[in-house]
Amino acid sequence: MPGSLSALIRFHVAGGARVASRNAVVTICLILFVLGAAPDPLILLRRLALGLAADGVGSGPLVAVAILAYAIAREAVPRLTLGLGGWTRSLPAEGVQHRRAVMFGLPIVQLPFAAAMALAAGLTLAFYDRPLSGPKLLGASLALCAAGAAAVPARRWMIAAPAFAASAVLAALGRWTTLAAAIALFIIADATAGGLAFPARRAGVPSPALPGSLRLYRFTWRAVGWRMLAPVPLSGLALAAAWFYTRNNELAPPDVGFVARLWGVIAIALYLGAMGDIVVTRRPVWPWLRSLPLSSVGRATDDTIALGLPALGIALASAVVDPGAAVIALATLPPLAALAAAATPGARKRLTRVSGMLVVAGAVLGTACAYVPWVGPLALLATPLAVRLAAARGRREVVTGWKELYHDAGGDTLAWSTR
Repeated sequence: MPGSLSALIRFHVAGGARVASRNAVVTICLILFVLGAAPDPLILLRRLALGLAADGVGSGPLVAVAILAYAIAREAVPRLTLGLGGWTRSLPAEGVQHRRAVMFGLPIVQLPFAAAMALAAGLTLAFYDRPLSGPKLLGASLALCAAGAAAVPARRWMIAAPAFAASAVLAALGRWTTLAAAIALFIIADATAGGLAFPARRAGVPSPALPGSLRLYRFTWRAVGWRMLAPVPLSGLALAAAWFYTRNNELAPPDVGFVARLWGVIAIALYLGAMGDIVVTRRPVWPWLRSLPLSSVGRATDDTIALGLPALGIALASAVVDPGAAVIALATLPPLAALAAAATPGARKRLTRVSGMLVVAGAVLGTACAYVPWVGPLALLATPLAVRLAAARGRREVVTGWKELYHDAGGDTLAWSTR
């Protein structure tokens, strides 16, 4: 059995490496956002480093890292557990081993936080001349592991999830007594969690749209479900950075508009990129869709609607920073949504998927709109060109090709065994 567990852990570590590479980019962007929004970035960096690794300093930053680690684990667990209800259940391993394999495979997804801890320890010793805290350094590893374990679906999740979450918070408090309590709570939670909760099969539903219409985006929303809310915190952080920067500094109205336009467009691009990544995973293009009497432009328009409508709230939220910026954000939303639809074909083969292209496009378009506001209406006029680009890329995608992702027959529309 130990050999089976180690093999499963290696399997999930390999599966989480791709997620970890994308999380590293997101984490670096988060750090830049936070530091850029601060009145004095060097002072904030010193407070964060001492809070993470120094002795005799409050552990607020370490608790925040544990909370962020849980959020990233919640985003990564669906990818690591996708298809585990199929062929993996025939392996000589128990449900508890499946859960522990996912739990111990998640730390690779949280490597950016481990790197941040190492950097904080180096800065504390080399530049800030403060002693390191043993409970913080030891508790950080347990906090990251417990935060990931709290996100793993277990059969007794009502007991396990709160216990693992409490263990993560106690381990991040940076004291020996709380660390001992966190270890005990982690052991109790692991012993009572039970096996991995495999997703239940869902029955088929009638088609939400008639062939040839532009209402097939409901297929996409049904496949994504509540996950369309997952990118909201990242976009909200971009808007929060703009809000704090404009409120913590004495800026003239034109400068406030500059910052609001820049981060408003970037917030939309961050949401659309993350939403596109979810769509590529949850609703890849399947041959049945090509059999409908719907043109490639119609399919591209449908994907643009599916990606763009949920981002409407992000565009309107930019009015909190500056009302005029919301107009520019609304103007740039359709072309960015069409660009996200153009990035979905072939995204499964790219390391950056959809979010990489959208981050670059959002930074370029946001900078242009910040300096010249009328670039936003010009970008809106370019939406039909972006839709045609998405249609051309969609026509070139081979939808009947081999996909390396194994899945259960219950989710395959071409599987005869489920009809």
